[in-house]
Amino acid sequence: MNATLAKFRQAVRDRSDLQEKVKAGVDLVVLGKENGFHFTQEEVEDYLREVRNGYDFTQEEQLIWLERIG
Repeated sequence: MNATLAKFRQAVRDRSDLQEKVKAGVDLVVLGKENGFHFTQEEVEDYLREVRNGYDFTQEEQLIWLERIG
């Protein structure tokens, strides 16, 4: 599991401004970098597969995040 992405996900959960940006469709890699989290698109996709397989996402989170990776 990618620790940086787990921390980024927690930051999104904790901050409504980040939640709104994710919902609006901003690039997750760019948003992460703007907020001190450095990861690649490939790492995002791998992380989401891992989390999805572990059922750690709420249904709403799955929809929002999966939209971002197309």
